[in-house]
Amino acid sequence: YVVEDFKNEIKKTKIFNNFLVKCNLKNSLIISDKTSKSKIIKSVKNIPNLKIIDQEGTNAYDLLKYKNVIFTASSIKSFQDRIIKWKNFII
Repeated sequence: YVVEDFKNEIKKTKIFNNFLVKCNLKNSLIISDKTSKSKIIKSVKNIPNLKIIDQEGTNAYDLLKYKNVIFTASSIKSFQDRIIKWKNFII
């Protein structure tokens, strides 16, 4: 799933949890850019089965462990660029 970058800080866990329930995104990995992560970190750290990481820290284990993967718009662009560079390095 891809969501827009978080522009405003979300301070309440309940608000973010309601978003996850409404979109059926429990057991999720959130791959975020640094600015979005700083705006939601307080609200996501107490939600079970939810992990938030920076785009640079993305690894195969986490991608396979969680049922849903949520990217922010900025992080998916950076992730794609990183994969393309890696692919060109191997070839």
